[in-house]
Amino acid sequence: MKQTILVPTDFSNNSLTAARYAIELARQMGTDVHILHAYQSFTSAFQTAGANETDEQQAKRRAESGLGEFTEKLGHVSEIQVASSAVKKSSLLDAVNDYIAENNVKLVIMGAQGESGRRKDLLGNNTYDVAKDVSRPLLIVPEHTKNASKLEHVVFFSDYQQGDIKSLTSFNSLFDHARPSCTLVHIHEAEDAPVESDRQRLEEWKAVLEKETPLSNLSAELAHVPENVEAVNDILKQLNADMTLVTLVDARSFFKKLLHKSLARAIVLNPQTPVLLTSEDTE
Repeated sequence: MKQTILVPTDFSNNSLTAARYAIELARQMGTDVHILHAYQSFTSAFQTAGANETDEQQAKRRAESGLGEFTEKLGHVSEIQVASSAVKKSSLLDAVNDYIAENNVKLVIMGAQGESGRRKDLLGNNTYDVAKDVSRPLLIVPEHTKNASKLEHVVFFSDYQQGDIKSLTSFNSLFDHARPSCTLVHIHEAEDAPVESDRQRLEEWKAVLEKETPLSNLSAELAHVPENVEAVNDILKQLNADMTLVTLVDARSFFKKLLHKSLARAIVLNPQTPVLLTSEDTE
């Protein structure tokens, strides 16, 4: 079964950006793309069975019509196969997990903001739900992203977690075709400036990652900056980052604490580049 990039959509502008990014990436990776929309229909015990059936059919027609308009905006796609489906599910997460269970999904790509998103510092509800539980690597694509053709520099924010090994291995499996450079960045949280032992710890972790993963050309940066959006964006700009890589040690715990962890907020909730999330449960 051919590998597929799965693109869940709510028909938002950001999900259109994510779909275009996925198509370009699929050309490079030699995979197919499947665009998935999940819808719900209104049913009520206070309505007749006929009325409920009518509402369900209307919801299905709206979903299929919206999906058709969405795929038309993508235009003609050559070289790869782009399929789409609208499914009735209680949640998008259920639809994503059911599709993954039955198909050879290599990567899930979603927009950072959904159709209902208004505040730019909040991850779209659908993306948030999927990120907590999805069993495949998830690439979050900001709306301002141009395309996937330029992937030269990747920044990997690390807190010396064992899961970093799996993250880099997954990253290499997905993007080895592009052979980008990768910079390992650790943000030194202490008030005092980092000392030699801090630098040594980073170098030792870099050596471990180079030994345990297929990546052998890592560089490393120890940043003594505040954990905030501005500092993270400055790092990404200085390193000309085209993608950001983050390890989720415990996806549920990570997102539960997210509002209180400024570094995570800066990277995940308001991404300046596409962000690849992997966790210990990622396959």
